[in-house]
Amino acid sequence: MSLIEVRNLYFRYNSSDRAVNGVNLDIDKGEFVCILGHNGSGKSTLAKLLVGLLEARKGSIKIDGIELNEDSVDEIRKKIGIVFQNPDNQFVGITVKDDIAFGLENRKVEKHEMEELIDKYSTMVRMNEFLDRNPEDLSGGEKQRVAIAGILAINPEIIIFDEATAMLDPKGVGEVMEVINSLKSKKTIISITHNLNEAIMADKVIVMNEGKVVLSGKPNEVFENIEILKNSKLDILDSMKLLEKVDNSNINLKEEVKTALWELTYQK
Repeated sequence: MSLIEVRNLYFRYNSSDRAVNGVNLDIDKGEFVCILGHNGSGKSTLAKLLVGLLEARKGSIKIDGIELNEDSVDEIRKKIGIVFQNPDNQFVGITVKDDIAFGLENRKVEKHEMEELIDKYSTMVRMNEFLDRNPEDLSGGEKQRVAIAGILAINPEIIIFDEATAMLDPKGVGEVMEVINSLKSKKTIISITHNLNEAIMADKVIVMNEGKVVLSGKPNEVFENIEILKNSKLDILDSMKLLEKVDNSNINLKEEVKTALWELTYQK
């Protein structure tokens, strides 16, 4: 049994759209899954459905064998943490320490244990030297790392990153992706993004377009479908653009060059 099972899922914001249109997917425990899609593809709506922020019109969601509904939503939310796009909207504390402590206080964690958890997870995301700082003084990448520490401290089985790097500069993106990649196999990770570069390290890639899943598989399997990715309004990788040029050229050793480019793309 998969940790997350989605079956025949539908959701509409109004009578004319189909934000999520018959989605089926499975995510196993410990998997790092990247859900790719352009704006309006349904990927962020799917994330909100998974945590019960929206209610599906039709279909089912099971988390760890428990079907998501009005009676189970509180229990399921204990299993899932979510990091949103705008880090400024996630802060509730006067200091970084207060912010990481917020979820622990809500769960009535003992003070000595809380101190240990704050130290552990602030160190993990390299924000332990900023604990007394005001979040307003931090960079975008630093704020997201604090948000991640706050989620890790409450120890959910699943962490959803909903466009968590979209508002960051390249340095901030690198900082957040470093933390996400360090969590591989330790947590079940769902990364919602439009950036193919962020999907290279994933175990599984799911591509959404117009509310539907149009591709699913390992990164190398999905990225070979260049036309479907382009039709889904995604910006393909630079190496994939170069592959297209090689394919349309008259150069010698074409297949050898293409193989080398693919190998470089997935180099870890």
